[in-house]
Amino acid sequence: MKRLAAAAPLLAATALLCAPAFAHHSQAMFDTTQEVVLKGTVAKFDWVNPHMYLSIATTGPDGKPAIVEGEGLGITQALVDGLKRDDLKPGTPIVMRMNPNRGGWGKQVRILDVTTEDGEIHPFYAANTRTRVLTPATSLAGHWAPNRGALGAGFGAMARFPITDEARAEQAKLRADGLCYVEPIPFLAVLDELRTIEVGKDEVVMNFDNTGDHVDRIIHLNAQHPANIKPSRHGHSTGKWDGETLVIDTIGYEPNPSGLGINVPSSPGKHTVERLTLIPDHTRLRYEVTVEDPKYLTAPGTLTQQWDHRPDLEFAQDTDKCDPNNAARYKASVPK
Repeated sequence: MKRLAAAAPLLAATALLCAPAFAHHSQAMFDTTQEVVLKGTVAKFDWVNPHMYLSIATTGPDGKPAIVEGEGLGITQALVDGLKRDDLKPGTPIVMRMNPNRGGWGKQVRILDVTTEDGEIHPFYAANTRTRVLTPATSLAGHWAPNRGALGAGFGAMARFPITDEARAEQAKLRADGLCYVEPIPFLAVLDELRTIEVGKDEVVMNFDNTGDHVDRIIHLNAQHPANIKPSRHGHSTGKWDGETLVIDTIGYEPNPSGLGINVPSSPGKHTVERLTLIPDHTRLRYEVTVEDPKYLTAPGTLTQQWDHRPDLEFAQDTDKCDPNNAARYKASVPK
């Protein structure tokens, strides 16, 4: 087995579609402007949260046998994009497309996709290239998931939030890296994972599938926020209908090291307003959120994304909870 191609620049648009899962660590150790292709066989596939790892047996630059470990997304994201665990059993011949580690050969890489001998492309950080036909929904109630392109758009929008100098300094500390916890809105809404919506008379319930940990949000319809809210990770939400649009107002967030996304912290003054609307053909839901935080934002941050109607998906049943050891696993390959 041998290295098939040297590094080649990736288009900026491709980098956006392959946006990293910032929920658990920075992607700074990977050179996302470079693409390398390796040929080998699957040595081990760790189907774990919050990131999966695929190791392949190949040949190193010195001509000797080598094992290269590559990082992928979380199980819940992989299931939405169509990656199947059993398609990559040990011994399977593959071609792996990846971003190299800035620390050089032998360090962990970032897998874009894997191609098997039958020509099937198995998506990791890269978007699924297979066409998916969406069916219309009858209402906001149902199963929804952003696709990988929508994920990239969401991360791009969060990266443009007008953060303060203090927020930028805190972001550089990467306090959320390697932690096992679920970030609140807006990050929670952006990830390409399954979420369901149940619409009742007095409340709307949103359930999120997140790296094996389910998050339940209850939106109290036509209600007021209580006077003395006990701060919590996901805050207190009220909702109202503006025509066919559900408007969600949330306050009472507790401070969070990644509460504004991508390691940008949030303060107790954080306030979000979300709007959910079916697009005209009902195959997607338009999600909009405005975020205010007087400590860490100089002006409101805004984000717009679309969620695909995915009645074919169910919550993951065979996934483990986020493992702190796996969450911090990448640190061994961070360039010194």
